[in-house]
Amino acid sequence: FNTTTDFQHLATRQFALSVAQLAEQQAKLSGPVGLFAKLCRQLRSHGRQSPLLEDIARLEGRKRQWLAERAVQFALGLHGRRSEAENPFKGLVREDLCCIVFDEPSPHTLVERYAASEALRAQDSEYFVKLIATTRNTVERRIVFHGLLEHFDRLLPIEKSIYPLNYRTVQQAHLDHEEALYGALIKQQPIGTLLEMHTPEWLLDNLSSFELSIDQACG
Repeated sequence: FNTTTDFQHLATRQFALSVAQLAEQQAKLSGPVGLFAKLCRQLRSHGRQSPLLEDIARLEGRKRQWLAERAVQFALGLHGRRSEAENPFKGLVREDLCCIVFDEPSPHTLVERYAASEALRAQDSEYFVKLIATTRNTVERRIVFHGLLEHFDRLLPIEKSIYPLNYRTVQQAHLDHEEALYGALIKQQPIGTLLEMHTPEWLLDNLSSFELSIDQACG
């Protein structure tokens, strides 16, 4: 992947579509009756013989076949048809995962796109768990609102299509309120990067190093 270029091209194509069109695409892929849900049902009932795995046979090259087969083994393990296997897309950056999941003209098979979507879901879940941990036993809420905004801004238009239209405005208003009370946070790095490097507890313990006091802000 050329992460920046591929992701930007995908985002540009999606920006040309309406929210309704994007929401429809999202539902067809990952909604309750979408392709991923259909694949999951087939995997549970048919295992390796699932009709939606037939696109793997068209792959050319050992490397492509090997990656797709790893995705199959992961998916089968996830649905109890094989022993558990590691997701081959675990560890990829969010932008790369999005290109696999949401770029329909890409060369990836459906099961690869599904495995990448599971890696994306796990990555986002881990991030939100850490983010919410910064609110425990404290009145501090600036970190969580910064984190929610940063995450939302990284989403593709198709991902944003399932959010309320005023989601970003509401979260920004919450952040503005908290910073009016407690001062602004001046971050040298995104919240996501800080949470990869440090624990939520560390961020709370070292909050003063990120704070711009209310007096400084007004000055």
